[in-house]
Amino acid sequence: MAENKNEQKKRTINMKDRRVRKTIKSLRTSLIKLLETKSVTDITVSELTALADVNRSTFYFYYDDIFDMVNQLQDEIYAVFYETVIKPDEELHGVEAYVVYVTRFFEFCKENEIQCRFLLNNDINTQLLEKIMSDVKKHIPDSSVEYGTDKPEHYLTTYLISGIIGVIMQWMDDGMIVSPEEMTKYISVLFTLGAFKTYELKN
Repeated sequence: MAENKNEQKKRTINMKDRRVRKTIKSLRTSLIKLLETKSVTDITVSELTALADVNRSTFYFYYDDIFDMVNQLQDEIYAVFYETVIKPDEELHGVEAYVVYVTRFFEFCKENEIQCRFLLNNDINTQLLEKIMSDVKKHIPDSSVEYGTDKPEHYLTTYLISGIIGVIMQWMDDGMIVSPEEMTKYISVLFTLGAFKTYELKN
């Protein structure tokens, strides 16, 4: 089977090379900066490379176009998140799982701030974020499974996850001064002593 251009490109990129990492980081940072005020469809390669101080030819060495760059970034974020946060081979359930995943989510954002801002702040990532949240729901008490749509408790897990995302976004905007461990401890107390007991979700 013939490999596509993206697969061929990925084979030539040496991420161990400090210069390569610096170039890609500059492009990504610039893309995320532009996405704060523009739609992805309005961003040109010229303005992106000018902001990143990178040659257009260098951009096209790594990407076909802006959409290819966005797609590659989304794929990478999902792969890293899945392996570092979800860790599919682990068997965690109930409150323990919730605490572990929240801790890892904060740590993931602390260690991958650029990628996390891109993930949480842009409408183009709606499907990606939904996919990530779906994965998380599989490993924590899910009220949408425990309760029918005719019950208000049905929406508890969605409420909790949405709340966490909002807190993480504000936490990043504040400079992530509070440690991931402290943030998790506080949120987990709210969850275990509040929502979890109130609605008696199974674990």
